Amino acid sequence: MIIESTISRKEFIRHALSRYFRRPIFYVFAFVAAVLTAFVIYDPTTPQAPALLGGWIPFLLYALTGWIIIHRQSRNQDLPIYQPTRYELGRDTLIVSARSGRSEIPWSNVRAWRKMGGIYELQLINGQVLLISARAIGPRQVGVFERMLRNRIDPKPEPGVFDEPVA
Repeated sequence: MIIESTISRKEFIRHALSRYFRRPIFYVFAFVAAVLTAFVIYDPTTPQAPALLGGWIPFLLYALTGWIIIHRQSRNQDLPIYQPTRYELGRDTLIVSARSGRSEIPWSNVRAWRKMGGIYELQLINGQVLLISARAIGPRQVGVFERMLRNRIDPKPEPGVFDEPVA
């Protein structure tokens, strides 16, 4: 199966924001803000301003900084993500071709896949991510494409903090 895909700016922003807000540190900030807020609500003797500011300012700064960085980055039209990319899905390998080069990736190097927000995300075991726009796949090909991904990709766990990096 051959797929020619180009990611739009809107798709890039949506995907980048989704990944940014799935980071564990986001949940740490949200948890701290929620706990401090609950503490202030249930213990009226606690000074409200320091507790609320101490929880919510880092959380809001993290969210706002990510949003600004991603929107600024999305304006760079030279990003490789905006180049037309050709994906050749073979029996043993996935061949990715763009103006910047060509790569052959064995299916064993693909850790997982998922569809989110109109984009298919293929996660490689080295941490890289390949994005294929769902618009590039015809309605009749969607079932065949997803079945191919399920059959070719053996889901592998995400690497832990102390795992050795894979080359």
